[in-house]
This record gives sequence, structure tokens and C-alpha cells, in this order.
Amino acid sequence: MGFLKKFKAPKATVSVTLDKQAFNLNEPMTGTFSVSSSEEFDADELRIEMWVIEWTKATEKKGSGSEARTVTAEQNAKLHEGKVSVAGRMHITDGFNQQFPFSISIPSGVPPTYHGHNARNTWRMKGVIAVKGRPDVTGHDMEIQINP
Repeated sequence: MGFLKKFKAPKATVSVTLDKQAFNLNEPMTGTFSVSSSEEFDADELRIEMWVIEWTKATEKKGSGSEARTVTAEQNAKLHEGKVSVAGRMHITDGFNQQFPFSISIPSGVPPTYHGHNARNTWRMKGVIAVKGRPDVTGHDMEIQINP
């Protein structure tokens, strides 16, 4: 491997396609993890990273009369963060193109997707090819709809 190659992610792409647009809290999330490559390299793991962010906004009036003003505070909190392996170590060759079906249990105790005026819970995921000694290959973040 050339010296500068270790600073660049392999020339590969990863994408995650879900079987449905929305899942219920009590059912597994299923789909396909797709990998294609135009470079040969060793992958440590193919995985899906998933996280849930809660955004809240609170507004309060301070003072009275002509001194009154409205104060707004916003907050983000990570409610869940997890990684699920789709496939283990493998040698990926130039021209590699393969799809891996997956089924992930939705974590318990995490609230469903919610979009309100002053609060929202957003579920997101992305595919990752973990590569030792080099930057990982990552797919685009995508939002997931999780119903109660």
C-alpha cells in the first residue's frame, strides 16, 4: 500500500435500502446492505450505525410590561446510539459488487419517531465498511420512520 493511500478511504461505496418506508417498534427492521468497490482492500466489518436524536424547544416570557421579553432555549440529546454488524471480516476485490440482506431488532426503550412544534425524535442510520488503518467507507445518513 502506498504511503498516501492510508489517509484515504478505499474506493468503494456502501448503501442501505430498507424493505419498507416505516417500521413499528415491535418488528425487526429489514433491508439490504449493498457494497461495490473499484479497489482491493480488507474490510474488518460491514455494519449499520443507528442513532436517535431528541430535539426540544422551550419558550418562556421573562419580565413584565415594557420589560417583557421572550427567551427560547433549544436542546439536542442523543437517546440511542448503536452499531449492528451485517458481515464480518472479508477481502474485497476490485469490481466487488454484493448485497447483504439484514434484519435488525429495534432497540427497546427508545421512543418512536415524533415531529411536533416543540419537540421531535429523529431516527437515523448509515452503512459503514470498517477498514483497519484507513478511514472507513461510509454511506449517506438516512432518516428512518419508526411508528409506535
